[in-house]
Amino acid sequence: MKKTREITDWIENNSTEIIENIDQESVDVYNFLKTEFRKSNINENYLFQFVFRSFYRIDNAGLTPEFKKEYFKILEQNRNEKQFDFEKVLRRLYSFPNRKGQNTLQFSFATKMFNTIDDIMPIYDSEVAKMFSMSRPYQSEFEIKLDKYLDQLDKIQNGYEQIINQNLLPETIGLFDHVFKDNKLSEMKKLDFIFWSAGKIKTKFTKKGDDGFHTIEELDEIDRKIKTNAQHRV
Repeated sequence: MKKTREITDWIENNSTEIIENIDQESVDVYNFLKTEFRKSNINENYLFQFVFRSFYRIDNAGLTPEFKKEYFKILEQNRNEKQFDFEKVLRRLYSFPNRKGQNTLQFSFATKMFNTIDDIMPIYDSEVAKMFSMSRPYQSEFEIKLDKYLDQLDKIQNGYEQIINQNLLPETIGLFDHVFKDNKLSEMKKLDFIFWSAGKIKTKFTKKGDDGFHTIEELDEIDRKIKTNAQHRV
């Protein structure tokens, strides 16, 4: 895992591109979902369910209507929980095979569920994991895979807390607040948006090498060499 300061330095250096890659609609939709969740029984709020599925791309994951119905049922049942039981929730969802008949561990969607309840919990996403030089666990065993996911989520959350406590992204968060005025988002949620966008930008910056794509570490070395060469030319 990369050190938090290395990650935040890269984000600060690319803050304009990262913030420009976030659209106002995404911020507005997130706030809409939080408002609707607070004021209604979401088992009966089909507009909430439709927007939530679209926003988090649940409808693109090959999941069945039965899975989605259970997902929102669990979300409603846990609305007042402060200690989210990932294993219990994921085992319930695991029992609903996808459209290919496979039982899958939907960890990212579980974090999106808990983030709706309390945004102190960051969302686990492949783009965010990429920024910490982590990747989705490949193990097939439920318990092993879940433990690895939880370990990664814990590292992401600790990284976010360090960033907030030490004010490691002043320029990027300041730009976020300037662009998205009165966004009503917590500092943790702003980091969700920023790190997701940063992961997308990292991917866009990736160039093909002889045997495929450069790793993030290789890209950082390329960035360093470019800056060093530029300084020598001055």
